[in-house]
Amino acid sequence: MYNSIESIRERLDAGEDSVFDEQPVYNAAKKDLDSEKIKQFFGETVSIPFEDLLLNTRITIRDENSIDRPTVAGLLAFSPTVQEYLPSAYIAAAVYRGFELDSNDLIHSQQIKGTLSEQIDNALLFVKRFMIIAAKKPVGRIDQPQFNLGAVFEALVNAVAHRDYSISGSKIRLFMFADRLELYSPGDLPNTVTLENMPFRVFTRNQLLVSFLSRMKSKKTNQSYLESRGEGVRRIISESEALSGKKPEYKLLGQELLLTIWGPTSQQGNRT
Repeated sequence: MYNSIESIRERLDAGEDSVFDEQPVYNAAKKDLDSEKIKQFFGETVSIPFEDLLLNTRITIRDENSIDRPTVAGLLAFSPTVQEYLPSAYIAAAVYRGFELDSNDLIHSQQIKGTLSEQIDNALLFVKRFMIIAAKKPVGRIDQPQFNLGAVFEALVNAVAHRDYSISGSKIRLFMFADRLELYSPGDLPNTVTLENMPFRVFTRNQLLVSFLSRMKSKKTNQSYLESRGEGVRRIISESEALSGKKPEYKLLGQELLLTIWGPTSQQGNRT
């Protein structure tokens, strides 16, 4: 019986003809899926039985014992208890007063869990809550945010949509500092994608998951999570650089992708 990330990975390594996010999670069941969320996702146009709908869209898959099991993507998109089965599928967020990872400067930390849409929305709220807002008074008061929230939204979507969920024990990490935001996403770059050509390539590691997210809208922004395929990285770079005057940086750190988004130089300094 296969009931963990490691065992799914073993199946693929042994020659399973599929990708990770389409694999069944053998200790999960249909009851772990939010049926109301799924019905809202498909709307009123569905005319086939619900069980067939789940199978046809690969939210579930029938195992060798003829039991319908949620797929990895099905759980990530539609299960409120997904972390019971994929324990590392969450965002660990923290905000610091200064410039370094120093527990003495820690202001707040949070494990952002739930479905991926909930993780994206709540991580965006986390950034909005804790980023520095500078007040300028050329004529009246103008508030200048530390980060462009549109760019942060795109960065969060990319992180959860394209991370490698097969890496056991690795989670997305979001750190906020006095001068920057750092977002760590598990997984190397897929296929022939490089740091240099990322802004110009459409790529995904999780095609089924991406197909779900592309049809969902954020409750916080009212825009599709994957509204503009292939433009997300360019938007992150252009909008962040326009605000801060400094280009965001992507780095590969082993099997982890780090995105650094800088805040405006005028705002840099310790938080009070």
